Amino acid sequence: MRFLGNAAAILRKDILLELRGRESLSLMLFLSLLLLVIFNIALDLDKESVSSLASGILWVVFAFSGILGMGRTSMAERDEEAYLSIVFSPATPESFYIGKALSNLLFLLIMECFTLLSFAVLFDFEKIILLLPQLLAPLVLGTLGFSLVGTLFSFLTTATRYGEILLPFLYLTVVIPVILGGVISMGMILNGNTDGAWKWIQMIAVFDLLYLAVSLLLFRYLMED
Repeated sequence: MRFLGNAAAILRKDILLELRGRESLSLMLFLSLLLLVIFNIALDLDKESVSSLASGILWVVFAFSGILGMGRTSMAERDEEAYLSIVFSPATPESFYIGKALSNLLFLLIMECFTLLSFAVLFDFEKIILLLPQLLAPLVLGTLGFSLVGTLFSFLTTATRYGEILLPFLYLTVVIPVILGGVISMGMILNGNTDGAWKWIQMIAVFDLLYLAVSLLLFRYLMED
């Protein structure tokens, strides 16, 4: 229970900081909207082509906006070595990691909901809103994978001189299975093949468990360094 309580305290702290500063979430929302506008201008899509390309466009937006947001949340802990208060507190590194991962997950999901609504408006594709209940499984599981990997690597790279440059390379390389599963499963759902999407959703869930196990093992050593 103490483990969950410490993780919840970290989550609450991040929410309060975001409400006060509005840095990470506002940047993610702005970048997601900017990318959608660029895609809308660059691609001349009709109703049929939008349906086939929607999932790919969305996951590109999710991935790059997520990198920016998670990098900012880890920088907040590195500023003036604020993370040292966690190191010397009763909270374990594992509970700190879970709390940060949950806060990143929350901010990513808010950004993705905003992106889906913006996509429906900009591309005149209201079908994606109607199918949102069916899209929740790949969306949430894929975002969880983003959060687990991004939380680990954002702390790893912010300790280095070129962390902001290294983060996209490390992050995108590792989350390729999640992006692939998300693109294919959401594409199948949007095109009416719900049954075929489930094997890809299950694959995302397996990688989420793998990411969680490895990250919990590595994060303690990361905090100690």
